[in-house]
Amino acid sequence: MLAHFGVWLAAKAAVTQTALREPTPNPSGGGLPGGFDWDKIGPSPTDVPRSDLFYSLINGALFLGIVAAFTGLVGGAIAFGIGPVFGAHILSDRGKTMMWKASLVSIVVGSPVAIISFFLKQ
Repeated sequence: MLAHFGVWLAAKAAVTQTALREPTPNPSGGGLPGGFDWDKIGPSPTDVPRSDLFYSLINGALFLGIVAAFTGLVGGAIAFGIGPVFGAHILSDRGKTMMWKASLVSIVVGSPVAIISFFLKQ
């Protein structure tokens, strides 16, 4: 048992000694001649070429997603409301399912636009 304790103590001392060493600095200025300059990387929309086109595409996708979600929600509400009037309970159930799917589509479409615009703002 004493031998096991000695081995454990030696291993613990080796791990502690490596953990207390000075960390190596991050590469700045490329490190090598002609290397990549890591100091100039930043999330700035002015550095992206044609960022206005990117925003136009994202806003167009957002508009189409909102229209699709709203259309699905209205269609589902109509089917959900009219189904029991005409005795078509299957249609009513499908209308309710369509409303859930439209809500999910609106979340899926709206979330990436909000996340991307949050990260691209200065």
